[in-house]
Amino acid sequence: MQIISLIIAVLLLIIFIFPISTGVHNLGMAAGVLLGLCFGAEGLFYNKMSFTAQRYTVFALFVVSLILIFACAYVMKFGKNTATNQKTLIVLGCRVKGDVPSLALQKRADAAYFYLLKNPDCVAILSGGQGKDENISEAACLKKLLTDRGIAQSRLFCEELSTSTDENIRFSKKIIDENGFDTSVAIVTSEYHQLRAKHICEKNGLSFASISSKTEPLYLPTFLVRELMALINKKSVGNFKFPTLFLLLRAIDNRPYDIFFNDVGATIGRPLYNLFNFLF
Repeated sequence: MQIISLIIAVLLLIIFIFPISTGVHNLGMAAGVLLGLCFGAEGLFYNKMSFTAQRYTVFALFVVSLILIFACAYVMKFGKNTATNQKTLIVLGCRVKGDVPSLALQKRADAAYFYLLKNPDCVAILSGGQGKDENISEAACLKKLLTDRGIAQSRLFCEELSTSTDENIRFSKKIIDENGFDTSVAIVTSEYHQLRAKHICEKNGLSFASISSKTEPLYLPTFLVRELMALINKKSVGNFKFPTLFLLLRAIDNRPYDIFFNDVGATIGRPLYNLFNFLF
């Protein structure tokens, strides 16, 4: 058991620390590293524990891991493409590095492009504001990516005020209402993000279908765990309600969820990122 725990610890640490080397730092990364450290501590001190402590520790780590695996599988179930002939797209923005789209944003633009190409009567609402480290808004970046590939500007509508997924969809709904667009929408976003998008669409009176962009496998665990924590923190996975320790933090910090989770993760991740650059 000791060897197995140490192997799991090493794998988890590699999987969740690797994204730091490319500047990705969020709460999912921090949670994954913490779980890896727990497995590592259990492996290192296993022989020094009493038999009872060994049993409870192994059982606790097994249960946490099993819950995490099933929860991730449940979230990913909603990452399947269900859009057919929807006439309205909402493309959810994500990070822009200065003027350069992140890989995730590029993949979302690609998914939107191919759908727009196959559905010439479809319009797209490009949603995403401008972050503090972004030279242009996420919506403007998406528009450039699509128009550079030949999509007509008349089919693209920019929503540049949102700072969270909830605002992405809520502000996009206003554009839909103002222009009389079809409220049966297809959401273009990363596969791990579709469940939360679905709940927010339903809350805003939109009929939901999904067009999922694929996340690079090495980054998926970090973003998937982060998404789980965001879902739990909002206390809305299906019809279940979850009390969490994050409510204590949220009581004194009411920024939009996306910014809250990114900033908490960055507080932990940036020092590690700087150390990585210094060493390598």
